Amino acid sequence: MQAVNPQVSLFQTWEWVSLWWKHLGKGTEARVLCVQDGGETVGIAPLYTRRTAMGKVLRWAGTGISDRLGIIAACGYDHAVAGAVAEWLESQRCADLHQLAEGSAMVRVAEARGWQVVWQEKCPYVLLPETWEAYWGSLSKKTRFNIGYAQRQMTRELGEVHLDTASETELPEAMEALFALHTRRWRQRWLPGGFYHPCVRQFHREWATVAQRNGWLRLHTLRIDGAIRAVLYVFHFGRRAYYYLGGFEPSLARYSMGTVLTAYAIRRAIEEGCVVFDFLRGDEPYKYRWKPQVQWHRRACWAQGTLAWAWRKRVDWETRLWWRLQARLHGKGAS
Repeated sequence: MQAVNPQVSLFQTWEWVSLWWKHLGKGTEARVLCVQDGGETVGIAPLYTRRTAMGKVLRWAGTGISDRLGIIAACGYDHAVAGAVAEWLESQRCADLHQLAEGSAMVRVAEARGWQVVWQEKCPYVLLPETWEAYWGSLSKKTRFNIGYAQRQMTRELGEVHLDTASETELPEAMEALFALHTRRWRQRWLPGGFYHPCVRQFHREWATVAQRNGWLRLHTLRIDGAIRAVLYVFHFGRRAYYYLGGFEPSLARYSMGTVLTAYAIRRAIEEGCVVFDFLRGDEPYKYRWKPQVQWHRRACWAQGTLAWAWRKRVDWETRLWWRLQARLHGKGAS
């Protein structure tokens, strides 16, 4: 099902989810639902349950560090599987399903059944043409000039600039550089960043090795005189490139290293046959210079009994808090 259904994301693969359980699943209990038709498995819903202050809650395996989640269904069975999963979840006390793609079967079914479904995050993505030249020509004149100028400025003022993708032997060095550069940049904002916890870093170390072996990892680096100064953590899966996280030296921010390296990552994606470059969740302003389209992610919640009213209020509060945080980080509102 994973291989033939184009709706399945990298974050729903066994490789990703099993490592999530190994490193980040402490205190959870697996609840993997199988949907069958005539004795044949046509759908899977990888869930877990965890006890919270409001009782036991069911969520997707991978929630927290994953950017697109949901059911895994055989082709043609998406709606039927989503309906069966929703029906089972309604027999439980509480379900809280994050990072559902807008328009997905699970969102449509949840809305039709009266669940609380809220707008969670914007996810910009670029539809890629067949050639780099066609895409390059679609960018604004200012963006093209700035990328070329930044490369020339780095060479003139800092030394030899080298853009590359980390090999298997370079992987440990590049991953540690990613952790350090990403964290350093976010701490300037008094925030922890995406690799704040040792368990998260260990997850990504092991995941990167697995993804490299499977041909999914593209860890792009920018080196100045041999030293790594910027890293982009990108995955290729199903003709889609996923830009997961990045990091660059904050003291060199004026050289636009992230922009230069993103252009390199998009070029590599086109050359390798990807048709989408996905910036994943987050409404950061830098994503919009690449002429993206925008998809929303939704959050679908179900609760019953005395828990229902309290859970609805909690979701509303968390949604408002999240958008206020986004406005603080990016200097603009949710729109």
